[in-house]
Amino acid sequence: MSYRLTPLAAEHDLDGFDSGQPVLDDWLRAHARTATGQGTRTYLLLDSGSGAVIGFFSIAPHLLARDEAPRRIGRGAPARIPAILLAKLALDRRLHGQDLGAELLVHALTTIVTAARSAGGRLVIVDAIDDDAAAFYAAHDFTPTPRNPHRLVAKLSSITNALELEWP
Repeated sequence: MSYRLTPLAAEHDLDGFDSGQPVLDDWLRAHARTATGQGTRTYLLLDSGSGAVIGFFSIAPHLLARDEAPRRIGRGAPARIPAILLAKLALDRRLHGQDLGAELLVHALTTIVTAARSAGGRLVIVDAIDDDAAAFYAAHDFTPTPRNPHRLVAKLSSITNALELEWP
């Protein structure tokens, strides 16, 4: 299957997307376009042949209080650590188990690094929807925060090294 990544636009049909997580599917259909006007950016993974949405992620600027960060990440940081929130990430349920979730995460992190080069930031934050999602992010080097095991963080510098991208 070939696919392409594109920013959410008015012409995209979101109705056929089914991640198996109704809260994510409903957010995509009912709120993603509105959230774009409020500072969130949503990107769609489209099937190159049919144009169907097979995945998406949303990102937004964020701040994390230093005392919410794992000690090794918060040490030496300002009281409010600039970050980018990976607010949503979902893959169509028909594609689960094919490692496309990891590929979608790489696309999301690459997009975040590109944004952070211009806007700045020190961390990427994710709020996992459940234990399985938290385990997925932990397997990709995100660290749970001390107060909430479903909120995980990773340093942008570590991400750029792992993806072999340039960082300022």
